[in-house]
Amino acid sequence: MEEGKYAKEEIVAEELDIQKTLEEHYVRNRIQEFPFFSIGRQGGRTAVEILARAFIMEGKNVYVGQNLTGKRSMGTNSIVARFSDSPDLPATISVLHPNGVMFMHEALMWPDYGAYSQIKRADVVSRFQSGLLMVCTSQAPEEVEYPIDFSGTVATADAEGIFIEKVGIQPAPSGITALGLFVAATGNLISLDTVKKATWQHERLSKRVRELNVECIQKAYETTRVSKDIKLKGKVSVEEYIELGNRKPSSDMITPEEKSVSTLWREDLPVCDIRKCVCIECLAAYYCPEGVIRWKDESYQVDYEFCKGCGTCALECPEKAIVMEEAEKVLANLAKSKKSRRRGV
Repeated sequence: MEEGKYAKEEIVAEELDIQKTLEEHYVRNRIQEFPFFSIGRQGGRTAVEILARAFIMEGKNVYVGQNLTGKRSMGTNSIVARFSDSPDLPATISVLHPNGVMFMHEALMWPDYGAYSQIKRADVVSRFQSGLLMVCTSQAPEEVEYPIDFSGTVATADAEGIFIEKVGIQPAPSGITALGLFVAATGNLISLDTVKKATWQHERLSKRVRELNVECIQKAYETTRVSKDIKLKGKVSVEEYIELGNRKPSSDMITPEEKSVSTLWREDLPVCDIRKCVCIECLAAYYCPEGVIRWKDESYQVDYEFCKGCGTCALECPEKAIVMEEAEKVLANLAKSKKSRRRGV
């Protein structure tokens, strides 16, 4: 009898449709799931922390998970957030049943090379062909160049432009500004006032920074463009996109051609004034999210092919010897220096 009982249970288990069961769980518990993709130092993680606090303030249950990555791919951040009235939220970092996707930079819609990640953008994008697509870009929703065919709602806001206009910092840590886009695009899912209140209560930010970010959120909310029931023609097929996402670096060291899309974000690059540098090794290098700074021949050296210009090293340098200068100027001076060395000047 017992053997027959277990055999029957095994048959039932084999017939279980896991995907269908998962979808039913999400619908039954009204779970809202959103993956957020941002560039490191863009403020994506802080933005999701603030958003999570806002939902908690409105009585919702929240789960937030962030990916774990290798050194080179720390240039981009991937986060999944779930919100529901029910406490039965899947406690997994995997993107299971997204209602929408947020890209805090348009280049993040395309896959790049990198180390292991628990949330792979390529996997999410290849499965996300309908729903709510949110992109931080100056383009109109109809102009968004989504990699594959998409039909649904597209919402855009120039979060980076708004932040630069109001704050003037480049590259713009515009992740919190993007919350205005999220509120406008998702309708009544969360109150704008609650999001602004949660921003005001974020202790890690100074009072002035909180004030400016609240203004940016408001501006992004007011200028968000939302287009429903539109169709975007993809640049590649789903199969081609998956193939792009499965590319492997040509060697153990990622080449400049295979670098992270985060380098597209940069406007400035770091340079070191050796007259001010008194370190026996570069202390700021320990804080570089891309691992592009090294101490060689008793001098500060940067791999500009991979540097994304986030300014972390300049911020952390104890002697303030590192400053950010216009990227075009830095690269031009570097090329000139290399040319002079080849000539023996």
